[in-house]
Amino acid sequence: MMGIHIDKEPSIKEVWYEGYVDYKGIRHRFWLIEPQDSDYELEVRWFFKSVPMEVRKMYVEIIETFKEINNYDRG
Repeated sequence: MMGIHIDKEPSIKEVWYEGYVDYKGIRHRFWLIEPQDSDYELEVRWFFKSVPMEVRKMYVEIIETFKEINNYDRG
């Protein structure tokens, strides 16, 4: 027999920031997700699926920029 269980309390809380990358005159919007009180890494999610590969490759630069702007240190 199969069953589904979902905890009533969240296991992770996150803060979502909005941003964008300008590329060839087009703004490609993203969310940067910062997990709270956990060891999970920062994450970038794009608003839309049709984001050029050159922009998607900026994932690391986006996270590093966020860390620099916020004096981010979770070590």
